[in-house]
Amino acid sequence: SSDLHLISAHSGGPIQRPRRMADAADGGVAAKPATASREDNLTYDLKNMAAYDMSPMSVGTDLAAYSRDSVQLLINKLFGLPRKTLDEGTAVVLPTEEVFRLPRTKPVPKEKPKTRWEKFMEERNMKKRKRSRLVWDEIEEDWKPRWGYKSAKKSQENAKWFHEVGQHENPSENPFDKASAEKRLLKARQKMREVRNKVEAAGGKLRASVPDLPSGGAKGGQRGKDGLREAIKRAQVSSASFGKFDRIAPNEATNLQPKQKKGVAPVSGGLEKERYLKAATRVLSGDGPIDKNKAAKVGVSQDMNAKARARGAQGSKRRSKQGGKRHGRR
Repeated sequence: SSDLHLISAHSGGPIQRPRRMADAADGGVAAKPATASREDNLTYDLKNMAAYDMSPMSVGTDLAAYSRDSVQLLINKLFGLPRKTLDEGTAVVLPTEEVFRLPRTKPVPKEKPKTRWEKFMEERNMKKRKRSRLVWDEIEEDWKPRWGYKSAKKSQENAKWFHEVGQHENPSENPFDKASAEKRLLKARQKMREVRNKVEAAGGKLRASVPDLPSGGAKGGQRGKDGLREAIKRAQVSSASFGKFDRIAPNEATNLQPKQKKGVAPVSGGLEKERYLKAATRVLSGDGPIDKNKAAKVGVSQDMNAKARARGAQGSKRRSKQGGKRHGRR
């Protein structure tokens, strides 16, 4: 149940509003009583600490006094609830039932599916610990953010301005480019894991990579049927031509790649109309690489050619009065 901290000045009997210190300082102005000067016609919703007045108001009503009485009636109802003592003072216990169900602006948010890491923490009864945002940077001897702009990790990376070539390293290889490439690879892997979590949360299954050969075991280092099929599927499109000019091995399956649908996806009438209007506006306004004068000439010439072809088709079907085809003049 919710607690409303209303600290009273009396330990028993009817609760009265305590006299303000400012009233005595201003000349001893008497405090107003803790009762209202009108009848109680309010509908209370004490769970939300609200009161509603459904009755109409007459002309000439003092709004300030009327509102003061309404608030006083609500405070009296709240002080009439069961009380309990806390470290901060006396508090009242709000009821659990509500009179009015307040509408929500937006629908109730759906429960998000748990990720692999959250399930792993639940299985092992692990609790998430909140780490501090600032960490001590030993290089610059100052407190810096743990991540982001001007973080401690950035200063550590900037401090490594040289790299000693090891015995088994290639001296002609740039180690800084290699480190940046590994960093981009880690980002891509993390992005792949996020996509995989979303797919698995929706009920699907996504293979993040081709299964690796195990180091040993009863299978003797075999990929398995699914792993071999995935490896062949990726090898078929690994060349520059996506396997178009590659030779096919005997008994090699060629139906592993997903078929691409040809054609244009269906478009609704409203979207098609909007697309045509946008194209017509671009042509008529002269924006972009389209020349409206040249486009108009091409349209007129195409129209004249179409009419000429139509007249030629009609003229070839005409016959002479003798029943044969018309011949030219000699």
